[in-house]
Amino acid sequence: MSAPERWAELVERLRPYVSPEWSENAVEHGGQPWIRLILMVDAHHQLSTPRVAEKVAMTMGDLAVERPSEREGWETLRAAAQEKRMEVVAGLVDAADGLLPDDLVPLFARSIEPSPPGM
Repeated sequence: MSAPERWAELVERLRPYVSPEWSENAVEHGGQPWIRLILMVDAHHQLSTPRVAEKVAMTMGDLAVERPSEREGWETLRAAAQEKRMEVVAGLVDAADGLLPDDLVPLFARSIEPSPPGM
């Protein structure tokens, strides 16, 4: 079974944000719908928290508390990194309908929704 054409595009878009192991599995096993589902949920999970660039910028901004212009620069970098990450997340979510069979799309949607506190 081969993966949908758009799968290779998504894999390349996600490559900078995921592990080499993730990318290898995506290329080797992306023809399997259930594996695509697992990989997409995993990528979403990885992208749901700040990445290194955001963390560095936050920390450096906190350390520059007495240097407002420097702090502002770090905040600008953090916001740009966050915006880029969120664009990738949105692209991943948007791609689900075309990359997963109809019966797996609801599983993806349910898997990426945050659980209520206490669950």
